[in-house]
Amino acid sequence: MKKFLGFCLAILMTSCVATAQQYKNHKVSRGETVESIAEQYNISPDDIIKLNPEARRGVRRNSMLIIPSTSIATTSDVEVTFTNHKVRRKETIFGIAKKYGVTQEDILKYNEKVAKEGLKKGDRIAIPIFKKKPTQTTETVETKEEETNNEDTSFELYTIKAKETKWGIAHSYGLTIEELEAINPEIKEGLKIGQEIKLPIRSEKPAIVSVEKYVFYDVKPKQTMYTLTRKLGVSEDELIHLNPALKDGLKAGMVLKLPVEKTETLEVVDAVVVDKFNFMENANPENVSNIVIMLPFKLNELDVDSVSQTKTKLKKDRLLGYATDFYTGSLMALDSIKKLGLSVNVKVIDNGGNKGETQSAIAANDFTDIHAVIGPILDANVEVVASELKSDGIPVISPLTSKKVDHRNVYQTIPDKKLLEEKMLEFLKKNGQDKNVIIIADKTKVKIKATLQSILPNHKIFNPEKGNFIKPALILPHLKQDVENWVILETEDLSLIANVTSVLNSYATSDKRKIVLLTTNKSSKYDTSDNIYNSHLANLNFHYPSIDKPSSLDNKFVQKYKAEYGISPSRIATRGFDITFDILLRLAYDQNLAKSVRTGTETSYVENKFDYRKKLLGGFFNKGVYIVKYEGLEIKEVE
Repeated sequence: MKKFLGFCLAILMTSCVATAQQYKNHKVSRGETVESIAEQYNISPDDIIKLNPEARRGVRRNSMLIIPSTSIATTSDVEVTFTNHKVRRKETIFGIAKKYGVTQEDILKYNEKVAKEGLKKGDRIAIPIFKKKPTQTTETVETKEEETNNEDTSFELYTIKAKETKWGIAHSYGLTIEELEAINPEIKEGLKIGQEIKLPIRSEKPAIVSVEKYVFYDVKPKQTMYTLTRKLGVSEDELIHLNPALKDGLKAGMVLKLPVEKTETLEVVDAVVVDKFNFMENANPENVSNIVIMLPFKLNELDVDSVSQTKTKLKKDRLLGYATDFYTGSLMALDSIKKLGLSVNVKVIDNGGNKGETQSAIAANDFTDIHAVIGPILDANVEVVASELKSDGIPVISPLTSKKVDHRNVYQTIPDKKLLEEKMLEFLKKNGQDKNVIIIADKTKVKIKATLQSILPNHKIFNPEKGNFIKPALILPHLKQDVENWVILETEDLSLIANVTSVLNSYATSDKRKIVLLTTNKSSKYDTSDNIYNSHLANLNFHYPSIDKPSSLDNKFVQKYKAEYGISPSRIATRGFDITFDILLRLAYDQNLAKSVRTGTETSYVENKFDYRKKLLGGFFNKGVYIVKYEGLEIKEVE
């Protein structure tokens, strides 16, 4: 836990200034809204949202809200703020009071329900924080005026030159941006050439770091050298060499410099590295996630005393094989989350594999306080679970099917084929304008053929012969030797794929023409047919869109999986890890999963990426798509 606290950002506590009030707890019933609850207590919806920020996007059944009640007297010289606290298992009033530095009586005074019924896990209670209002005496006013009139001799004037920035000046003088702006409030909106600012007097005037050679980064609260080096892509030794002040320790607000050539993978605006939102750094270790993993283990069909029968069943039953592979990946993710100091409660449910057994599994289990359900596998069963849990607002994560399930609580993790096509079209339009483009499409691909023609005006159409094949002698004149040839193949016909890849491979290897084969839709036939050779695809630098990218053998997850299970992880096992790890990180950020989507953050792990978007009518879909290519016999992401 201490290790995790070292690199996650400060936990944000919601508070609001108010006069002293008593508070009640309200358990949301089916059909209730913030507005109807506010009307019930004769308060405004804003009164509820102030104490329950998560209610801004609506409330769900069985959730607990803090409701402001009768106003009582308070002294005019004391200001009361309230922190929203969710009661955890085994917590006591004494422990909570000690944690927040208040008395037990203070908690009972402002929480009517707790005073009557005691604490219950999941309750949200208001914790009062008392602060004495500042008083300004004649003596303090006179002191301030005296301080203002005294000339500060610890600063000297500095004239801003071209290409100098606040970050370069702050770094050179060992200041934070906040300190520099506190000395010079007028520069908060930016610097101007020729402007005079105050800087601390130094025995040796430091040279201002040039923005032509360096960019800058503000150290954020709770960051560690570990998270910083991972974020910036440099080693600890290198970072200290560039910023010697780090020898005295890493401090929030420090301005660090990085060479421009080291920032190719970072987002830089006006010579400043822009922070991309990161769920790991924004995780709240106090969020204890409760999840269900629901998979078709078919335990009622297995003889657990017979190892040979179980092995045979695993080999023959494809669905069971998927379930066990996915689960092994999920277990690895749970172990990784635990090592980050995050707490998770997991319930594993066997849904058998058909709709009837899935409905029975739902009826037999309590889903109160569950934050997400990962699974089941089949789309028909996802439909059943989503429908049953929709009224409670429990997210259902569909792990292995791209078929749409249009309930608002469903998260489709497999991108739709249309999204893969769109991603590839973007790539072709951006990168194909200066290439010799040849489009080969069979008669079933009229629509995509027309789209390709519209985005690539420099194209040539080469139609297959009757019977779906191309003649080598006819395509050769279209393949140029001095320009890169992009051949876009649109077909699901096995014979045409085999024919085109063979013909193009012969010209790519014998005539030394640079030929790249591409497609917007990689048919499964590329992987399953003995007539299509990986060596041909490698020679043609084959490009295509994909929902995942193959992991390297030296990947830490792959090595750890092999050590644990004695085999390399399958794509399903890796997907089990990626999905489970991603969902748990998002829940550690906020237990309302939809809030993670509203950050607009794209995440990527071993082989999969997740970029969720909300459907206009329905749930959430994943836009996370890769463009990959054959590089030799390896498949790599196209940068």
